[in-house]
Amino acid sequence: MTGRADERHAVVAAAVRLFERRGYDATTMGDVAEEAGLSRRSLFRRFGTKEDILFAEHEDLYETVRRFLDAAPGDDPVATVTAAARMVFQGYAGEPDTSVRRFRLVRAVPRLRDREIAMTARYQSAFRRYLAGGERDTERALAAEAVAASVIAAHNHVLRSWLREPDRPVPWDRFDRAMAFVTEGLGDVLRGTSGGGGSGGGAGGGVVVAVYPPGTDPEEVARRVRRALEPGNPTPAVDSRGPT
Repeated sequence: MTGRADERHAVVAAAVRLFERRGYDATTMGDVAEEAGLSRRSLFRRFGTKEDILFAEHEDLYETVRRFLDAAPGDDPVATVTAAARMVFQGYAGEPDTSVRRFRLVRAVPRLRDREIAMTARYQSAFRRYLAGGERDTERALAAEAVAASVIAAHNHVLRSWLREPDRPVPWDRFDRAMAFVTEGLGDVLRGTSGGGGSGGGAGGGVVVAVYPPGTDPEEVARRVRRALEPGNPTPAVDSRGPT
Protein backbone atom coordinates (compact mmCIF):
# COMPACT_ATOMS: atom_id res chain seq x y z
CA MET A 1 0.00 0.00 0.00
CA THR A 2 0.97 3.64 -0.41
CA GLY A 3 1.14 5.90 2.64
CA ARG A 4 -2.28 7.36 1.82
CA ALA A 5 -3.79 3.90 1.32
CA ASP A 6 -2.27 2.72 4.61
CA GLU A 7 -3.84 5.65 6.41
CA ARG A 8 -7.19 5.03 4.75
CA HIS A 9 -7.07 1.37 5.71
CA ALA A 10 -6.19 2.26 9.31
CA VAL A 11 -9.27 4.50 9.56
CA VAL A 12 -11.53 1.79 8.10
CA ALA A 13 -10.13 -0.88 10.44
CA ALA A 14 -10.53 1.40 13.49
CA ALA A 15 -14.11 2.25 12.51
CA VAL A 16 -15.10 -1.37 11.93
CA ARG A 17 -13.73 -2.40 15.33
CA LEU A 18 -15.62 0.46 16.97
CA PHE A 19 -18.88 -0.33 15.16
CA GLU A 20 -18.66 -3.93 16.31
CA ARG A 21 -17.84 -2.98 19.90
CA ARG A 22 -20.37 -0.18 20.43
CA GLY A 23 -22.91 -0.89 17.73
CA TYR A 24 -23.16 0.82 14.35
CA ASP A 25 -26.05 3.15 15.22
CA ALA A 26 -24.61 4.06 18.63
CA THR A 27 -21.26 5.13 17.16
CA THR A 28 -20.84 8.71 15.96
CA MET A 29 -18.39 10.14 13.45
CA GLY A 30 -16.80 11.91 16.41
CA ASP A 31 -16.22 8.53 18.06
CA VAL A 32 -14.59 7.23 14.89
CA ALA A 33 -12.39 10.32 14.59
CA GLU A 34 -11.18 9.86 18.17
CA GLU A 35 -10.55 6.14 17.65
CA ALA A 36 -8.61 6.83 14.43
CA GLY A 37 -6.64 9.75 15.84
CA LEU A 38 -8.13 12.32 13.44
CA SER A 39 -10.06 15.53 13.86
CA ARG A 40 -13.80 15.42 13.06
CA ARG A 41 -13.24 17.91 10.26
CA SER A 42 -10.53 15.80 8.68
CA LEU A 43 -12.64 12.65 8.94
CA PHE A 44 -15.69 14.28 7.35
CA ARG A 45 -13.56 15.74 4.56
CA ARG A 46 -12.10 12.34 3.70
CA PHE A 47 -15.16 10.12 4.08
CA GLY A 48 -18.40 12.00 4.64
CA THR A 49 -20.49 9.35 6.42
CA LYS A 50 -20.12 6.17 8.45
CA GLU A 51 -21.29 4.13 5.46
CA ASP A 52 -18.62 5.77 3.33
CA ILE A 53 -15.99 4.68 5.84
CA LEU A 54 -17.28 1.13 6.05
CA PHE A 55 -17.28 0.68 2.27
CA ALA A 56 -14.33 2.93 1.39
CA GLU A 57 -12.02 0.07 0.42
CA HIS A 58 -14.77 -1.50 -1.69
CA GLU A 59 -15.08 1.75 -3.64
CA ASP A 60 -11.32 1.75 -4.22
CA LEU A 61 -11.40 -1.90 -5.28
CA TYR A 62 -14.27 -1.29 -7.71
CA GLU A 63 -12.29 1.46 -9.41
CA THR A 64 -9.28 -0.87 -9.67
CA VAL A 65 -11.43 -3.58 -11.26
CA ARG A 66 -13.04 -1.11 -13.65
CA ARG A 67 -9.61 0.10 -14.83
CA PHE A 68 -8.50 -3.53 -15.23
CA LEU A 69 -11.48 -4.27 -17.47
CA ASP A 70 -10.94 -1.09 -19.48
CA ALA A 71 -7.33 -2.09 -20.19
CA ALA A 72 -8.00 -5.79 -20.91
CA PRO A 73 -7.41 -6.92 -24.53
CA GLY A 74 -10.68 -8.82 -25.00
CA ASP A 75 -9.20 -12.00 -26.50
CA ASP A 76 -10.78 -14.13 -23.74
CA PRO A 77 -13.47 -12.03 -22.06
CA VAL A 78 -14.60 -14.82 -19.74
CA ALA A 79 -11.08 -15.32 -18.38
CA THR A 80 -10.79 -11.56 -17.89
CA VAL A 81 -14.02 -11.33 -15.92
CA THR A 82 -13.16 -14.32 -13.73
CA ALA A 83 -9.75 -12.72 -13.09
CA ALA A 84 -11.56 -9.53 -12.09
CA ALA A 85 -13.79 -11.52 -9.73
CA ARG A 86 -10.63 -13.05 -8.26
CA MET A 87 -9.32 -9.53 -7.60
CA VAL A 88 -12.48 -8.74 -5.66
CA PHE A 89 -12.20 -11.96 -3.67
CA GLN A 90 -8.56 -11.16 -2.88
CA GLY A 91 -9.68 -7.76 -1.59
CA TYR A 92 -11.64 -9.58 1.11
CA ALA A 93 -9.17 -12.39 1.71
CA GLY A 94 -6.25 -10.00 2.06
CA GLU A 95 -7.81 -8.30 5.08
CA PRO A 96 -9.69 -11.09 6.82
CA ASP A 97 -10.19 -9.37 10.19
CA THR A 98 -11.82 -6.28 8.68
CA SER A 99 -13.74 -8.37 6.13
CA VAL A 100 -15.26 -10.65 8.77
CA ARG A 101 -16.25 -7.74 11.02
CA ARG A 102 -17.78 -5.88 8.09
CA PHE A 103 -19.66 -9.03 7.02
CA ARG A 104 -21.22 -9.32 10.49
CA LEU A 105 -22.18 -5.64 10.53
CA VAL A 106 -23.81 -5.82 7.12
CA ARG A 107 -25.85 -8.85 8.21
CA ALA A 108 -27.02 -6.97 11.32
CA VAL A 109 -27.87 -3.53 9.84
CA PRO A 110 -30.43 -3.62 6.98
CA ARG A 111 -29.42 -0.31 5.36
CA LEU A 112 -25.83 -1.54 5.11
CA ARG A 113 -27.15 -4.57 3.27
CA ASP A 114 -28.76 -2.17 0.80
CA ARG A 115 -25.39 -0.51 0.20
CA GLU A 116 -23.77 -3.91 -0.34
CA ILE A 117 -26.47 -4.90 -2.86
CA ALA A 118 -25.88 -1.65 -4.75
CA MET A 119 -22.15 -2.39 -4.89
CA THR A 120 -22.83 -5.91 -6.14
CA ALA A 121 -25.05 -4.49 -8.89
CA ARG A 122 -22.21 -2.17 -9.97
CA TYR A 123 -19.83 -5.10 -10.37
CA GLN A 124 -22.44 -7.09 -12.26
CA SER A 125 -23.09 -4.16 -14.58
CA ALA A 126 -19.36 -3.67 -15.23
CA PHE A 127 -18.90 -7.37 -16.01
CA ARG A 128 -21.95 -7.41 -18.28
CA ARG A 129 -20.80 -4.38 -20.27
CA TYR A 130 -17.34 -5.84 -20.76
CA LEU A 131 -18.63 -9.26 -21.79
CA ALA A 132 -21.23 -7.84 -24.17
CA GLY A 133 -18.58 -5.90 -26.09
CA GLY A 134 -21.03 -3.17 -27.03
CA GLU A 135 -23.68 -5.55 -28.41
CA ARG A 136 -27.37 -5.31 -27.52
CA ASP A 137 -30.32 -7.62 -28.21
CA THR A 138 -28.04 -10.38 -29.48
CA GLU A 139 -27.10 -13.86 -28.28
CA ARG A 140 -23.79 -12.45 -27.03
CA ALA A 141 -25.56 -9.73 -25.04
CA LEU A 142 -27.86 -12.32 -23.47
CA ALA A 143 -24.91 -14.57 -22.60
CA ALA A 144 -23.08 -11.57 -21.11
CA GLU A 145 -26.04 -10.83 -18.82
CA ALA A 146 -26.29 -14.44 -17.70
CA VAL A 147 -22.56 -14.98 -17.17
CA ALA A 148 -22.14 -11.70 -15.28
CA ALA A 149 -24.95 -12.62 -12.88
CA SER A 150 -23.59 -16.14 -12.45
CA VAL A 151 -20.02 -14.99 -11.78
CA ILE A 152 -21.30 -12.63 -9.07
CA ALA A 153 -23.42 -15.42 -7.58
CA ALA A 154 -20.50 -17.87 -7.53
CA HIS A 155 -18.14 -15.28 -6.04
CA ASN A 156 -20.57 -14.40 -3.25
CA HIS A 157 -21.47 -18.03 -2.56
CA VAL A 158 -17.85 -19.01 -1.92
CA LEU A 159 -17.00 -15.75 -0.14
CA ARG A 160 -19.87 -15.88 2.32
CA SER A 161 -19.19 -19.50 3.09
CA TRP A 162 -15.60 -18.59 3.99
CA LEU A 163 -16.56 -15.45 5.97
CA ARG A 164 -18.81 -17.57 8.17
CA GLU A 165 -15.82 -19.79 9.01
CA PRO A 166 -12.77 -17.54 8.49
CA ASP A 167 -10.41 -19.82 10.42
CA ARG A 168 -10.34 -22.11 7.39
CA PRO A 169 -7.76 -21.49 4.65
CA VAL A 170 -8.88 -19.15 1.90
CA PRO A 171 -10.73 -21.51 -0.51
CA TRP A 172 -9.03 -20.56 -3.77
CA ASP A 173 -9.52 -24.02 -5.30
CA ARG A 174 -13.22 -23.87 -4.55
CA PHE A 175 -13.39 -20.37 -5.99
CA ASP A 176 -11.77 -21.49 -9.25
CA ARG A 177 -14.08 -24.51 -9.51
CA ALA A 178 -17.11 -22.28 -8.94
CA MET A 179 -16.00 -19.90 -11.69
CA ALA A 180 -15.46 -22.78 -14.12
CA PHE A 181 -18.85 -24.24 -13.23
CA VAL A 182 -20.87 -21.08 -13.90
CA THR A 183 -19.02 -20.04 -17.08
CA GLU A 184 -18.97 -23.41 -18.83
CA GLY A 185 -21.22 -23.49 -21.89
CA LEU A 186 -22.21 -19.85 -22.20
CA GLY A 187 -18.56 -18.87 -22.03
CA ASP A 188 -18.15 -20.33 -25.53
CA VAL A 189 -20.72 -17.85 -26.87
CA LEU A 190 -18.66 -14.97 -25.47
CA ARG A 191 -15.40 -16.41 -26.78
CA GLY A 192 -16.94 -16.85 -30.21
CA THR A 193 -16.46 -20.65 -30.14
CA SER A 194 -20.05 -21.85 -29.77
CA GLY A 195 -20.99 -24.28 -32.47
CA GLY A 196 -24.71 -24.02 -32.79
CA GLY A 197 -25.89 -20.62 -33.97
CA GLY A 198 -28.90 -19.50 -31.95
CA SER A 199 -30.23 -22.91 -30.92
CA GLY A 200 -28.16 -23.03 -27.74
CA GLY A 201 -27.69 -26.78 -27.91
CA GLY A 202 -24.78 -28.95 -28.88
CA ALA A 203 -24.14 -32.65 -29.05
CA GLY A 204 -23.75 -32.83 -25.31
CA GLY A 205 -27.07 -31.23 -24.37
CA GLY A 206 -28.70 -27.84 -23.82
CA VAL A 207 -27.40 -24.59 -22.45
CA VAL A 208 -29.00 -23.16 -19.34
CA VAL A 209 -29.74 -19.44 -19.70
CA ALA A 210 -30.95 -17.49 -16.68
CA VAL A 211 -31.37 -13.72 -16.77
CA TYR A 212 -32.15 -11.76 -13.63
CA PRO A 213 -32.64 -8.03 -13.04
CA PRO A 214 -30.05 -6.06 -11.01
CA GLY A 215 -30.61 -6.51 -7.27
CA THR A 216 -31.65 -10.16 -7.44
CA ASP A 217 -30.08 -12.04 -4.55
CA PRO A 218 -27.00 -13.83 -6.00
CA GLU A 219 -27.63 -16.79 -3.70
CA GLU A 220 -31.02 -17.24 -5.40
CA VAL A 221 -29.37 -17.11 -8.83
CA ALA A 222 -26.86 -19.79 -7.80
CA ARG A 223 -29.59 -21.98 -6.30
CA ARG A 224 -31.74 -21.88 -9.43
CA VAL A 225 -28.78 -22.54 -11.75
CA ARG A 226 -27.70 -25.54 -9.65
CA ARG A 227 -31.24 -26.92 -9.69
CA ALA A 228 -31.51 -26.47 -13.45
CA LEU A 229 -28.26 -28.37 -13.98
CA GLU A 230 -29.29 -31.39 -11.92
CA PRO A 231 -29.60 -34.60 -14.00
CA GLY A 232 -33.11 -35.18 -15.24
CA ASN A 233 -34.20 -31.55 -15.15
CA PRO A 234 -35.29 -30.15 -18.53
CA THR A 235 -33.37 -27.18 -19.90
CA PRO A 236 -35.39 -24.16 -18.75
CA ALA A 237 -36.66 -21.41 -21.01
CA VAL A 238 -35.15 -17.94 -20.74
CA ASP A 239 -36.87 -15.97 -17.99
CA SER A 240 -36.09 -12.26 -17.97
CA ARG A 241 -38.47 -11.55 -15.12
CA GLY A 242 -36.20 -12.96 -12.41
CA PRO A 243 -37.07 -15.60 -9.81
CA THR A 244 -40.69 -16.37 -9.10
